[in-house]
Amino acid sequence: MRFLTVASAVLALVLAAPAAAQLTVVAEYRMGEDDVGAVIGGPGAAQTQPGAAGSPLQQFGAPVYGAGGTPRGRTSTLSMRFDGSSARYGGPALAMPTDNFGVEAWARSNSTTGNAMIVYNGNSATSGFGLFRSGANWAFLYGGIVIGGSTPVTPGWTHLAIVRDAGVNRFFVNGIQVSTSGEAPNPPAGALNIGGNNLLATEFFDGEIDEVRLFTFAPGAFSPSLLNTAERPAMPVPSLTLTGSALLALVLALLGVFALRSRS
Repeated sequence: MRFLTVASAVLALVLAAPAAAQLTVVAEYRMGEDDVGAVIGGPGAAQTQPGAAGSPLQQFGAPVYGAGGTPRGRTSTLSMRFDGSSARYGGPALAMPTDNFGVEAWARSNSTTGNAMIVYNGNSATSGFGLFRSGANWAFLYGGIVIGGSTPVTPGWTHLAIVRDAGVNRFFVNGIQVSTSGEAPNPPAGALNIGGNNLLATEFFDGEIDEVRLFTFAPGAFSPSLLNTAERPAMPVPSLTLTGSALLALVLALLGVFALRSRS
């Protein structure tokens, strides 16, 4: 009887164990919430501070804080408003792999003329990856390789993400996969930019950007539900990890042995 009690307790712990984190955040910029003294309508900080990971990004031009309100796990109270001419935030490019990675952001555009950088890690002409507005369409770019996506820009906030998952590029708009392709990016080198291109004065974003995140993940670990597209439960949903599955199998086997011995 004591064995059965212990086995049942172990089984309960296994079933209650939350799943391990499936994304590794390389850099996150909430565009205001982590900046001291930020208020709607106020000037952007000289350096916008990272959230979960990353380094501060330097201000260029005159970005201004806008209202947030994008739906995600944490309520967004602020965003960053860019003027389409000189405002951006930038820093050194992030060292990231060229597979099993993702870039996501919320954007609200005031223009559909020309091209504009939302967030880009690398040199937009030769390396790296990021999110763009290409004329009247949302798109992703692999510098010197491909520009893809081509989903029409609509009024209001839009969540965008490019995820390269096991050699397949998956472009998401508001959490829905809208295109796939197989091109591979070159390793990022140069700069990380939000809101404008340090190489081209014609590729500055006119509008607001919020909740920027760059991440990696283990092969096979990505799910669209991990994107910052909607409110999530405060507590993780119980699920089995690989270790949990092994423990569960052991407990079930021991319970079977116990049942057979009880009959004899």
